Formats: sequence, structure tokens, C-alpha cells
Amino acid sequence: MVMSKISKIFNNKINLADKFLITSILLIPLSLAISIFTADFLASVSSLIFIFIFLRKDLDIFKKIKKEIIFFFIFYLIILTSLFLTKYKSESFLASFFYFRYFLLSLTIFYLLKKYDFFFEILRNTIIASIALVLLDSLIQYIFGLNLIGYKLMTNRYDQIIYLSGFFDEEKKLGSYLVRFLPLILSVIYFNKKKISIKIELIILSFIGIVIFLASERTALLLLLVIYLFYFLLSEKKLFFLSVAVIIFSLLFTFQKTLTEKYVYFTLNQTGLITLIKPSKRPINTDIVRYYSYEHENLSYTGLKAFQKNFLFGTGVKSFYFYCRDTIEKYQYNNNKRKNRLVCSTHPHNTYVQILSEIGIFGFVLILFLFISILLINLKILFKKNKNDLIKSYFFVNLSIIINLMPLIPSGSFFNNWISLMIFFPIGFLLYLRDNIKK
Repeated sequence: MVMSKISKIFNNKINLADKFLITSILLIPLSLAISIFTADFLASVSSLIFIFIFLRKDLDIFKKIKKEIIFFFIFYLIILTSLFLTKYKSESFLASFFYFRYFLLSLTIFYLLKKYDFFFEILRNTIIASIALVLLDSLIQYIFGLNLIGYKLMTNRYDQIIYLSGFFDEEKKLGSYLVRFLPLILSVIYFNKKKISIKIELIILSFIGIVIFLASERTALLLLLVIYLFYFLLSEKKLFFLSVAVIIFSLLFTFQKTLTEKYVYFTLNQTGLITLIKPSKRPINTDIVRYYSYEHENLSYTGLKAFQKNFLFGTGVKSFYFYCRDTIEKYQYNNNKRKNRLVCSTHPHNTYVQILSEIGIFGFVLILFLFISILLINLKILFKKNKNDLIKSYFFVNLSIIINLMPLIPSGSFFNNWISLMIFFPIGFLLYLRDNIKK
């Protein structure tokens, strides 16, 4: 059945451009785990082909999402304005000017889903197969010490914690990859669900949760708990799900003591809620409470200082390090009650602080509005009676946007190509499901 649908891609009735688009989109989920260069290349070329198709045809289907297109166009204009005003044009140009390609990726997915009935099922199976391969590879690495392509288990050089990395090798992205794809997996499962057992859902949630825990990524684990919370609130089998989750995490926290120490005691120590003399000693209370850690708080402090000096349009996309470097040369020390200081890094490690510092208040307002709007939609769905599978599918794809835009937690660079692809890939599904719900 699946092979017959895949064979349709190469049917002569499908033009060459669409065949390339379909093939590229199908390759992106796994490419995001194996090669970011390949994923970005596929997305970029697909965007160019999509522009060619768009200019040659009158695509009425995009009239249905004109509000979303206008919203992104305004956001893109803000980025371009920031580029025009920044003094770091050479550092900011590529990331700013070509940022539109990510939204074109979303439009490409929407276009293919609307045009070809078979595409949704093929893409759903491809996403699930890609995640299954990443999970299998990670478990093989955990059991045998090597993954499928020879990458070893990683050891953190600071605390000597052994953790899973899978296809990402030295980059700590495995947990982030899985947690950002999890809501999309739930969404494509619920779309035309066909009576998939609650046990299958819990197996998926459990295996992904275990690998994320073993990947030693605290932000990914926090986002996983957010997903679990929303799933629990929507689930009709709340007690069953809660029981399984409690059992699994109780076992993990019991038998993975070094990771438990990092997730619990080290985090509390960084926030200032407790002070650890040594990991094995009893925690001692302290009177200073930090945002996540002193280092993260300093980065946010630096970003907000940049925002104060460049209120409207920021310092430019990916200019944080260069602006910080120049600022530190002028202001070596900033005295304040919390003893914060200017600290330079590639980005402030918080999505909203980065948006404020790099593209200013207008970009911040748009992204915050998007986050609150989608959050409110999901809260309304929770209180809705007689929720069908399509509504639940829409709920979970919304959740993929929510976790990508969560405030008050550490994050990767919002304008990084890997993060951007992870953000915009589900948006194509969101647009498609929203259009289906309106019918």
C-alpha cells in the first residue's frame, strides 16, 4: 500500500518540479538529524523551485492563508529594516536577507498537501520512520557504546556524565530534535487516526521520553514535560497515561543517579535555590535566586542592555556577539544589585531576549502575539466538548509551535538554520489543518 503511494511520486502525471519538491520534503526530517547542510540545501532549493511555480501559476489555494502570509511578510520586513540599520551588515546579511526561505518551506508543504491527496500519508510515514531510526540508533548507541555510523557515547567534560548523542555526535541536539518533532508525530497520528491504540501512543511517548532523558539535555526534558502536560489534559485516559509516566520516570531517576543529580540538584544549584558543596553532600539553602543560572542571567542581561540601546529594530540578526564585544570594550563592568555583568556569546540563549536585542520591539511583539494566540487556541480546544481527531491533530501541531516559542527558558539561536527549519517545518501542517478545520 505504501509502495503504491510512493510510486505515484514518479507518475508521469506529476510534473518534474513537483517530483523534486516531494522528494526534498520527504528527505528533510532525517536530514535534520544526519546533515544540517543537506537539510538546509534541500529547503533552499525547494524554496527557489516553489517561487518558480508560484510565478508561473495562479495558485488560488494561497488565498486561504493570506493572513498568515501577510503576518510573515511583516516579520520579514522588520528583519530587513534591522539589516538596513545595523552596522554589522556583513555578519547579518545572509541570515537576514535569505530568511524568507524558511517560510517558503512551510508554503511548499502546504502546497503539496493541498495538491496531492496521497502526500500526507507518505510524509506521515516518512516522519515516523525517520524518528524511529533516530530512536533505534540512539538505543544501539546506549547498549553497545557505538551508534549505526560509529559515533561513541559522549562524556561531558565538566561533570563526566555519559549521555546519548546519536547521529549528532558531539552536538547536544538529540533531545532537542526529538522533543521538537514529538508534537508533529502526535498530530500526523491523530489526523485520520484509524483507531490507533492508546498503547501505541504511550509507547511512542515513552521511548522518546527515555531517549531525551538519557541525552542529558535539560531544556529538552523541560519541553517534554510541557508536551506531557498538554497530552495529559487532552487525553481521555488520564489516569493510565499518568501512571505510565510516573513509573517510567521514577525508574529513570532511581537508576540514573548521575543524570538525576544534573537534572535536579545541579539545576537547583544553578538557579540559586540550593548550594552544593559537593554533589554527594547535603544541599544548603541560599538567598539568591537566578534565572536558570548565573551565566544565562548574564547573557540575558547583556541582551537587554543591547535592546535598551537599540529599542526599535535591534542590532541586527546574528550580531549579538559583535555588538557585545564592542560594548564590553567601552563598558568593562556594570555594577548592579544582582552582580550581573556583560557576557559575550553567539546569542543570548533565550528566544525573546534574542529577538529584542537583534530585531527590536516590533519583532518581539509579533512573535509574542503568535505564541499567545496559539496558546489560547489550544486552551479553548481543551474546554471544547466532543473533540474529533482533526481537532486533536490541530491541537498537537499547535503544540509544536508553542514549545518552539516557549518564554523564560534557555534556547538555541532563533535565527540558526537548524532551529529555523525545526520551527517552520510543522507550520506547513498547521496551515493545512487550519484550512481543513475551516471547511
